[in-house]
Amino acid sequence: MPSLLSPREMPSIEGIRIPLNFYVVLKEPVLLAGMSRPRESTPWEKIGEAGFSNVVCLSSSEVNYNPYPLKLLFSAELEDLYFGYGPEDPEREERLIRQATAVIRSKMDEGEGIVVHCLGGIGRTGTVLGCVLKDLVFSVAEVLNYLDELTMHRGFGGWPEAEWQEEMIRKY
Repeated sequence: MPSLLSPREMPSIEGIRIPLNFYVVLKEPVLLAGMSRPRESTPWEKIGEAGFSNVVCLSSSEVNYNPYPLKLLFSAELEDLYFGYGPEDPEREERLIRQATAVIRSKMDEGEGIVVHCLGGIGRTGTVLGCVLKDLVFSVAEVLNYLDELTMHRGFGGWPEAEWQEEMIRKY
């Protein structure tokens, strides 16, 4: 059975602050990570060398960076729920989260490592990662506790940013 990685168990990647800007949640069955929005200086080659093959962007449908050698797997503009309110269009939001999760699970089944990001790598990223983890083998309680502890360890106020995000994982 796969296990969720604590910050001290996460592999280091040269040029990246782990877990602040990049955090690996699983090594098995494949690498799965979250990150804050890529910068111009993001060392994509080092991320690729670490075993990641794909990127999922949840903050924009039009990606303005080239993650080579990684491939852009999915991109969509999910709503930023940073201020704690639910999405304006919950059906659309849920549909996009389910699409992202399905695409991620498909590539995981093919053995490919995936990095998921939004802007801060907290709310939208946590929601999608949480749905993926629940779809694997983890209980809702394990997923919610893990995301909350990880987010606090990264120096943020905890997870979720909005109740809707927790509800999404519960019903996934």
